[in-house]
Amino acid sequence: MKRIETLLVNNFLYCYRHLRPSQNGRTRKVFVQMQRTVYIISFLLSALLLQAQSPSREQLIGTWIGVHAEWEADFFCPLPTYLRLEPDGAYQLGMVDNSAQPLVSTWAVQGDTVRLDTVHYAPRLVSLQGGLLRIGTLYPMVFRKFSAIPVDSANTYQQLNGRVWQSNNLTISFYSNGQVSVENTATKKKTVHFWQVVRFGSSVFLVIRGNQHNKDGDFKPLWQIANLNANQMQAIGWNGCTVTTETFRLIRDIPAGEVCHPTDFQPCSNCFSQTWNSRSVSNPSKRYDLIQLITNYYQPVQQIGQSGLIRVRFVLNCEGEQGPFELSGFGEDYCPKLFDRRITDQLRDICQNRVGTDPTLRQSQPTDPPHDVSLVVTFRLKDGRVTDILP
Repeated sequence: MKRIETLLVNNFLYCYRHLRPSQNGRTRKVFVQMQRTVYIISFLLSALLLQAQSPSREQLIGTWIGVHAEWEADFFCPLPTYLRLEPDGAYQLGMVDNSAQPLVSTWAVQGDTVRLDTVHYAPRLVSLQGGLLRIGTLYPMVFRKFSAIPVDSANTYQQLNGRVWQSNNLTISFYSNGQVSVENTATKKKTVHFWQVVRFGSSVFLVIRGNQHNKDGDFKPLWQIANLNANQMQAIGWNGCTVTTETFRLIRDIPAGEVCHPTDFQPCSNCFSQTWNSRSVSNPSKRYDLIQLITNYYQPVQQIGQSGLIRVRFVLNCEGEQGPFELSGFGEDYCPKLFDRRITDQLRDICQNRVGTDPTLRQSQPTDPPHDVSLVVTFRLKDGRVTDILP
């Protein structure tokens, strides 16, 4: 079980990345258009920053429920925490499901600077936007203001258990064995997790966490039950687009024996990104093994013009299950290129059945538990022969 201090480190400390402007040598007209676009974006960002003033002490007092941490414009990690800021300066950060001992300290507002525990946030690094509390700017943590809504937890569990509920955005199926499937109604993509009903004061939260294999994994977004009867449920939470009060309708009872399965490959983590979890298989520690695999299993296809790069990318989850394969070819001019299937089929087979079966790829250290990883292998070819494996 992770301690709350680990959660603090993961959410408060971020690696800063910098964007470098580049000029691609296009015509003056295109460059001017790009320049105007940059000016417009800069103006809008400046206007946004002016609106995002540091909140006052009075605005911060209260309990805040975690929504997510924003790592990319379209990549969010659920934040299953609460932040309680008392009028007397007491500070508490804990897990909504009480799965870890809360951190208790103090907080204060000094001018435009906000101090939470021992971390000082400069002006505008803590802001209120659209009713949401945002802490940080590059990778902000987002909280919503909590309002207590008394709900009976036992009745909530009985109403949800063994039934399927659907909103305009989500279909959630609550299985009696503790599993739950969450389906996006637009994409029809379904993932499998575990569910529980937890009390938070007089209120009730629906907590969904883990994956199809393990109920002790990380979390999905929290839902606070606002109202529930025999045929309809209202819940407050993040629906994938915004924080809202979502109305769910009872669709059907789940028949005995129905099995809960994801629609396709599912990472173990609910906070997984191929970009953030990418790992090169051609690093020095694995390069020799990979060269041996190519030597032993790849049969060169001697053909003039079959030269360039082939990149194979796929995902391994914590159980060793393999995600969709992405195979991309590029000519010697680095433009997209289709290679002979006799070449691509061999490289795909080697990556899938030889590289992807290595359990050490899913561990940073031998003692670490297995985790999800996105693997990338890039081969350089000359006339059908593999001449190099790029990092």
